[in-house]
Amino acid sequence: MTKSPQITADPAWFPDAHDANAHALRLTRVSRKTLADQAFLDERWDRSGAEQVSRPVSDFAALALPKRPPRFIWHTAFCCSTLLARCLDKPGTNLSLREPAALMSLANMKRTQGEATLQRELGPVLSLMARPFVRREHVTIKPTNTVNNLIGDVAALLPDARHLLLYSDIRAFLLSIAKKGEAGRAFARQLFTIFAMDGHAIARTDPRDLFKLSDLQIAALVWHMQIAGFLDAARAGGPEHYASLDGDRFLQTPEAGLVAVDQFLGLGLGGEHARATVEGPILGQDSKDPTQSHSAKRRADEAIQTAAAIGPALDAIIEWSYGLFPASPHAGAMPHPLLAN
Repeated sequence: MTKSPQITADPAWFPDAHDANAHALRLTRVSRKTLADQAFLDERWDRSGAEQVSRPVSDFAALALPKRPPRFIWHTAFCCSTLLARCLDKPGTNLSLREPAALMSLANMKRTQGEATLQRELGPVLSLMARPFVRREHVTIKPTNTVNNLIGDVAALLPDARHLLLYSDIRAFLLSIAKKGEAGRAFARQLFTIFAMDGHAIARTDPRDLFKLSDLQIAALVWHMQIAGFLDAARAGGPEHYASLDGDRFLQTPEAGLVAVDQFLGLGLGGEHARATVEGPILGQDSKDPTQSHSAKRRADEAIQTAAAIGPALDAIIEWSYGLFPASPHAGAMPHPLLAN
């Protein structure tokens, strides 16, 4: 049986699942390439045939925090976070981990069991997750957006870490929800119920009033709730630790965007990597399924078509939502932007 000290010494043992009730980790033995190739390191990752072990999180309580803290890409969903993380992956320089399931479990554990329980388990999980496969390689973690409630906890635990706040403006967010049809609208309501557990004032609205809102109105509230969290983080941490990037702005100038992100996160990928990435196939692929094609133009065309189908209600919902969240920035006004608008 593989012992915990052996696991600690071998970065191939990846903490791929967390049991919040048993306070245990499942670790899967994988290669760097396997981790880098997964669109999402959650239940969609096929682990068939991989060696696995389960251990109490407490077995790793003494594991030191990484001397080189991981970098983080926090996002609001539908803003090219998966694509950006793929673009930043380079063997020997930076490993991008996309949406690890263990972090989602920790985020939900904070909501249900409280911050004290989280504090005992966040450090060991991040320490295991941030181990590089080769010396001096960075690790960049892109959690799913329901993990955004951990931004402050991660910053307190890793004060030297750098955080990219990736987002879209509210109009783009609503169009992304709408173009996905019923699945997108259901997802928006699911997000609202999750974020409501994080203490947002809007969540204290009478449920009878919430039921009167349309799906897109709920989606608008979800966007503002996420942006409020980003604003709190950016104001608390300052520009040396936090930077913002509009996903559509990145798509318009991807090479400049990659260079700016690389420099802010301190990854050392270099301008040639950015150039080669932009000239390569990755921007023409669906980031979630590389076998499918995609492009910035297609994204823009779909947005135009979806906006036309919604009609004047789209602008009315946006205006209504800013009446509830007057402190939310409008397009291009997030703090510490990496690219000028």
